[in-house]
Amino acid sequence: MEETRSPLKSAKQARSAAPNASSKSQKDTSSQRDAGKTPGRTKDRVSRARGDGQGVHTGSPQDQGRARSRRLTGRTSSGERDKGKSRAQQDGKAAGRSGAPRGLAANQEPRSGALRGLEANQEPPSAAEESRARNKLARLTAVKDKHPGEGSERRPGGEPVPDVAAGLVEEGILTSDQQLGLKQAEERLQRDYIHRLAKPSPDYPHFQYLCKLCSVHVDNIQSAHKHIKEKRHKKNITEKQEENELRALAPPSPAHLGAVESAVREATQQHGISEEDFQERQTVLHRMEAIIQRHLPSCSLRLYGSCLTRFAFKTSDINIDVVYPASMTQPDVLIQVLDILKKSAEFTDVESDFHAKVPVVFCRDVASGLLCKVSAGNDVACLTTNHLAALGRLEPRLIPLVLAFRYWAKLCHVDCQAEGGIPSYSLSLMVVFFLQQRKPPVLPVYLGYWIEGFDVKHVDEFHLRGVRGGACVAWEQRPGSGGDGRAEAKNKVSTQKEAGASVGQLWLELFRFYTLEFAMEDYIISIRVKELLPRDVKNWPRRRLAIEDPFALKRNVARSLNSQMVFEYLQERLRSAYRYFACPQSRHTPGHVPEREEQDAGSSSDEDEEDEDDGDDDEDDGEGQRAQGEERLVSAGLARLLVSDVEAGTVGGGGDTARHTSPPNSVLLDHEEEGRKVLEQHSIAPEDLHYIFDRMIFTGGKPPTVVCSICKRDGHLKDDCPEDFKKMELAPLPPMTERFRDILDSLCHLCYHELSPSLAEQQKREQILASLERFIRKEYNDKAQLCLFGSSKNGFGFRDSDLDICMTLEGHDTAEKLNCKEIIEGLAKVLKKHTGLRNILPITTAKVPIVKFEHKQSGLEGDISLYNTLAQHNTRMLATYASLDPRVQYLGYTMKVFAKRCDIGDASRGSLSSYAYILMVLYFLQQRQPPVIPVLQEVYDGTATPQRMVDGWNAFFFDDLDELRRRLPEFQRNSETVGELWLALLRFYTEEFDFKEHVISIRQRKRLTTFEKQWTSKCIAIEDPFDLNHNLGAGVSRKMTNFIMKAFINGRKLFGTPFYPLPGMEYFFDSKVLTDGELAPNDRCCRICGKIGHYMKDCPKRRRCEVFLCRRLNSDTLRHNCTVCVSRMKKKESDKDEDVREEEREPRERRCFQCGDMGHVRRDCPEYRHLRQRGTPVQGTHTLPPNTHSSP
Repeated sequence: MEETRSPLKSAKQARSAAPNASSKSQKDTSSQRDAGKTPGRTKDRVSRARGDGQGVHTGSPQDQGRARSRRLTGRTSSGERDKGKSRAQQDGKAAGRSGAPRGLAANQEPRSGALRGLEANQEPPSAAEESRARNKLARLTAVKDKHPGEGSERRPGGEPVPDVAAGLVEEGILTSDQQLGLKQAEERLQRDYIHRLAKPSPDYPHFQYLCKLCSVHVDNIQSAHKHIKEKRHKKNITEKQEENELRALAPPSPAHLGAVESAVREATQQHGISEEDFQERQTVLHRMEAIIQRHLPSCSLRLYGSCLTRFAFKTSDINIDVVYPASMTQPDVLIQVLDILKKSAEFTDVESDFHAKVPVVFCRDVASGLLCKVSAGNDVACLTTNHLAALGRLEPRLIPLVLAFRYWAKLCHVDCQAEGGIPSYSLSLMVVFFLQQRKPPVLPVYLGYWIEGFDVKHVDEFHLRGVRGGACVAWEQRPGSGGDGRAEAKNKVSTQKEAGASVGQLWLELFRFYTLEFAMEDYIISIRVKELLPRDVKNWPRRRLAIEDPFALKRNVARSLNSQMVFEYLQERLRSAYRYFACPQSRHTPGHVPEREEQDAGSSSDEDEEDEDDGDDDEDDGEGQRAQGEERLVSAGLARLLVSDVEAGTVGGGGDTARHTSPPNSVLLDHEEEGRKVLEQHSIAPEDLHYIFDRMIFTGGKPPTVVCSICKRDGHLKDDCPEDFKKMELAPLPPMTERFRDILDSLCHLCYHELSPSLAEQQKREQILASLERFIRKEYNDKAQLCLFGSSKNGFGFRDSDLDICMTLEGHDTAEKLNCKEIIEGLAKVLKKHTGLRNILPITTAKVPIVKFEHKQSGLEGDISLYNTLAQHNTRMLATYASLDPRVQYLGYTMKVFAKRCDIGDASRGSLSSYAYILMVLYFLQQRQPPVIPVLQEVYDGTATPQRMVDGWNAFFFDDLDELRRRLPEFQRNSETVGELWLALLRFYTEEFDFKEHVISIRQRKRLTTFEKQWTSKCIAIEDPFDLNHNLGAGVSRKMTNFIMKAFINGRKLFGTPFYPLPGMEYFFDSKVLTDGELAPNDRCCRICGKIGHYMKDCPKRRRCEVFLCRRLNSDTLRHNCTVCVSRMKKKESDKDEDVREEEREPRERRCFQCGDMGHVRRDCPEYRHLRQRGTPVQGTHTLPPNTHSSP
């Protein structure tokens, strides 16, 4: 029998034979060439050859010794992408300088005698030169053969991988021996899924290879070997090997399928609800409905969830939904239901969770001990439940499959939403989706190309409306353009059943489908359509799991699985479960849990299983290793893959020192042992086949990573989240001293006197307004009327506060019949003609379109809006509050200074506006005992609130100050000083007020809950006193909320601890102390302008800057790039082209108009700040920091 030689041995023989064939000529040539060299130089050459033994590097000399791989996709960081771009540019520049072709050894020195590329004006090398180059390459190869451990890779038998001509990929200039070495090296790389590209990628023109497993471009063989050692590649190789092993598993026998089915049905019978359990839950529903209807006769109850679909466990809670009339609201219903159940003796442990995504009331039935969850108006969940229940009645095999799948997920602990898992009903959708996609299908789908006009790209236009009569599913088409063309139809639920597949076979196919067949990260699990739904259709990101709710098309049911580690854990559990059920198992299999343990695990409740998860870590070294060892024995020998060499040579070790040094005999013995155990598994008698549901078998003792639902980080739950400011412990404050109270009083007075505008400055604002009105009437519209509002008129404005101007037109009470966008754009063009204004900028995409400008003479910035009449009434009410008591203004100014020093007073950057902080001050003064100010919107004659409708809202408030003082004399009883009130305000919002439960609302004295406003998802809720749907804290993120509350907590400590600093020290408004030296969060801000609401690519400042730069590119060689740049910035609507030309005429950079320096604007200029100071400074104990003199 002939001995089969490996390619590696052939390469060795070829390398050893090459020098012998021309030994004489080599000796003669080398002796002649080296006759004039010193021994030291020769040794240097040899040492250089050893150092370069890993192969000739393809690329520029600068890249020698630092070859890197490049990703194909955009998953790498920006730094890696920049490196890749610069590297490609360097390669291109180097190639252009040297003129060497891509396949030549560009990093060889000219005097080394190696092969060199032919330049354009260079003669072909002579025969003697080519011979010397080949001899040099042969000597390098001989040195590597003598020192195989240096600079060479090893194969899994201890043999070095041939690295001859590692960087030479142009086979036309290689000898036959070099071509053979290159071919063997590339064959070795192909086993690691690294293939040579037939055509270079346009993005990476100098990279010759591609790792198809990692989607990474590699420039040469040396870089490929480095890539093979990376952890990412090793991990992908392991997963690929496991996938191939799972694909190679033998098909199950009938006895095998019968054993699997018996295990599934046993788990279903043991843990699923029976008919008696279902009737017991119906009884609880009827009993609760009778109790609630005594007080709410117009309401009724309905059952939904797993109890209705029969997918429930015996320990599952009862999901009950309240159906209420349109005259009631969800908060009203649930608040009354909570009160009714608390007074009922038939239910106990009544609690509420109104801040959940679905607000519910918890209670426990006394008779049965079952937990009930009562919601209201949860129509989507009821529609989904009814749909799943109809499918369960249609296909009897669905219930045991879903119950077993849910029980498997429960044992693996991946069904806990609060810990980063997926909701239980998403598992039901996964089973239904599999049965629909199976060939032949077991369950029907309702939408597809058999419907006229159906298109997957517009699949969201087709909506399911529910099951009709238990036999049909109704659907309708709603075109995206509007309600026109709406079509309705019904499809039968039933379909031709495939009766050949047993429950055991479907169970195995279910795990195979989600393990090997379905690409979870590329498609959406949708039970509405037959075709696979790409994620691009819904613009959902390509990561982790995506499951569509059939009746809420924008909702990703699996969005709670927001950790990649948890997703990978779910994939591992699917693979291990498929391996376990697809391989024959017996009662005596190593690692098999005895029957007694199975019963104990099966009879445990939800709480017991959670406790067991906590203790699994201690058992990881024992049972976990046995289970993992069993999995390795089962999988070994079933599929001997090409990547097995990779696992032995590279994956099995870590880093550069990992080498497989065991002799071949031991490898053969291990394979024989594993093969023997595999044969034993296949020789299991049919009656001994047995499967169980056990946590240790499915998980190997490894629990999933816990992920916080608040900060999305792993390692803790939301109850222990460090970003929750409520977890901060507040130290008790020392008693207030009289001297320190005087210091706080003078500080608050100083804030007001230093920053409030004088009467002359207020008159100057009125003059600017009158001048603007005359200009607009003359140049634009003679019916225009301008009015100041905001901080200029509400009594809380700074000296350099913006000019907020509202424009109205005579004859138009509202802006309903006006094109506000067109008016704003026309007004901006007119204002650009005004010689006293500059920096004109129309903003038509905002909620309220405005025109921003700057007044040259005063340096004040301003904006003009259209028909912002509600804001005018708001300004009048704030001014009325400021006139009631001087302490109101003092506290308002102090609060605005505090917010600006902490950098938490700019709503455009993700924090609260100065207006919101004024409302916080007013709310505190209203809630103070005794109150400092009344609630003006609750002061009126009679029982009905007077109506003053503006823009659809009631803008009434009591504005007669003299009558108010006569009616409410008790509001003059509060005699606290302004310093005491300032400290009390900080303590109120850090100690007393619950931002999670209540809303800051100045329109009523009674506490308003966030649940009543349905603002439970917001961290801070501040209600506008007139526009009741406007939450001023809606744009504040949780991270910014924690930053704001940290500033309040530090301020409480700073202003509450008596200290007597020297006059002039910036003690109380030190931002480093108030914010712990941290900067305000800017993760939601644009990286160019620092504002929120848009991405960097859509920033208007970037667009204007790019237009300005493109205008300066006059060279013909740069016009192409300029065209590409401008094409990115072209607006879609043709009516905006003129605006682009206007902005091209005025390209402006950020430059101060006072001193002329770049990098800041006038309001931040030190020279301008000194000019704005008053002539006579206010006497006080303390002075404010310089940067507090800025606009609110």
